Amino acid sequence: MDKRLSSFLNTVISVFIALAVWVLILLISNNNSHPFDITKNGRYTLAPQSKQAVTSLTTPVKVYAFNDEKSKAKSEELLKRYSNVDSAKFTYEVVDPIKKPLLAKKFGIRMRGEGAIEIKEGKGRTERLSGISEEEITAALLKLQRNATYKAYFLTGHGERDLNQSEAIGMSQLRADLVKEGFVVEPLSLTATPKIPADTNLLVLAGPTQAMLPGEQKLVKDYLDNYGRLLLMYEAETPDSYTELVKPYGIETTGNIILDQASELLKAEPVYAVGLHYDSGHIITKDIKIQSMFMLARALKVAATAPAGVIDTVLITTNPSPPTALEVPLADVIGQATLKIDPSKIKPSVANLAIAAEKKEEAPKASPTPVPDQAKNTRQVRVVAVADADALSNQLYIVNKDFALNSFNWLAANDTAISIRPKDELAQPLNMSGQEQTKMGFLVVLLLPCLIVGVGLFNVMRRQ
Repeated sequence: MDKRLSSFLNTVISVFIALAVWVLILLISNNNSHPFDITKNGRYTLAPQSKQAVTSLTTPVKVYAFNDEKSKAKSEELLKRYSNVDSAKFTYEVVDPIKKPLLAKKFGIRMRGEGAIEIKEGKGRTERLSGISEEEITAALLKLQRNATYKAYFLTGHGERDLNQSEAIGMSQLRADLVKEGFVVEPLSLTATPKIPADTNLLVLAGPTQAMLPGEQKLVKDYLDNYGRLLLMYEAETPDSYTELVKPYGIETTGNIILDQASELLKAEPVYAVGLHYDSGHIITKDIKIQSMFMLARALKVAATAPAGVIDTVLITTNPSPPTALEVPLADVIGQATLKIDPSKIKPSVANLAIAAEKKEEAPKASPTPVPDQAKNTRQVRVVAVADADALSNQLYIVNKDFALNSFNWLAANDTAISIRPKDELAQPLNMSGQEQTKMGFLVVLLLPCLIVGVGLFNVMRRQ
């Protein structure tokens, strides 16, 4: 066979083989797509709570996203992620409200960008969406499945944080998210109403700085003795009398403030303590991976001997290896204009930032004449102590959101709602000065095209 003909046939065969392999790869990849999300905050991956919201559906739902053609692709991309979890339970449709005004009116849609979720069976309950985002969709799915609400009372009158305050020290963000999680949040003054309401699912002491009256202290103690639930957030100024409430459950304080050398890595002052280690066996913290932040935190400790029937779990600690926490006396920090601490004189340690306690119900004693109206409450005591109220305030709440909401749900015995929630989309714009923009423009508009043309001319001249 002619050598040139043989070379030509080999080339043709190679091209056909390459095309066949390419088509085969396309077919395989089309039927076995596995996307990889390499964004910093996983913006193209559903959060565990979102996946859980779909898998736990007992009846199918359909989501209507009301958008125009320009925004259709973005909505479909998000909704497809939900559908991929379970396409039988979750279906969707992107609709232009101008083209289908009757459907928009059915769900009360007023503008593009809104949506609705409809249960396809039974009475056909619906939930409106103010926006087509993962946070909105997941919250609506959980709300449709929720059969109960939980009452959280925040004690007032002792310098506690304000639930309605939107400044850094307030807790308005926490309150808004608790409502989304199915909580009814109300303040409670034990001087105005000298009793803890019977519908209380949990009681919250959000950073008290003044002591309770003896009568108030007794009311809270009696509530806990009757298998109550308590969340205690410390402040540096929180009186020691509050520790007496949680001491029967193995939670104590050292009276020291935590200064953390690890905060220097975040270019923050050492008054911030960084939570880097979580208990993987407790439902509150088992899935949390990101660091948590506390400010002027009180050092917590577990009693050397656990009280009878009590299980204590240290939920969060500072860096254990190497230890970075410096515990200093309260007087050396509070009231001082500057920190005058000599780290060489303090041995670094591992400091506890959050502790959970649970007391099992005592075995009932045999009685020959049981009294029905004196039956013991069958709930368990649950207590969570947090070393700092700032951790749940507006200033640091976004960092500690999952820990905060998981703690509330665990205390309310709503364990199925404990998860890792959708994160806000993180925009990372490239900010450049005028000089940097000029250099980038010169590189892209002039230098790079000239380089490509030059390489092309060089190859042509070399061949000639």
